[in-house]
Amino acid sequence: MKRRTEVEWRALFEAQATSGLTAAAFCYERGVNPAYFSVRRRRWLGESVVRQARTALSAFVPVALPRPVETSILELQLGPTLQLRVPTSVSPGWLAELLQTLRD
Repeated sequence: MKRRTEVEWRALFEAQATSGLTAAAFCYERGVNPAYFSVRRRRWLGESVVRQARTALSAFVPVALPRPVETSILELQLGPTLQLRVPTSVSPGWLAELLQTLRD
């Protein structure tokens, strides 16, 4: 069995992935033991996943969320049965238009 470097194994894995062949067919054409190819590929993929995870973890940025601001509520009693509660941040023009519509 030919001894291969990590670079050569990586090139084989990439060549197999783009070849359109199954791993077994690819190995048969190249004279590579399919079982050993699978072992090396799993090991390489596992190391690749660990590298990606380390990179992703280092990309986190701390985030500070602003505290929610308490808004004041304007409460209007319109007759005996209608009560309207709106935040004081609502546009006065919108509120006037709403009240005019309710009055009509």
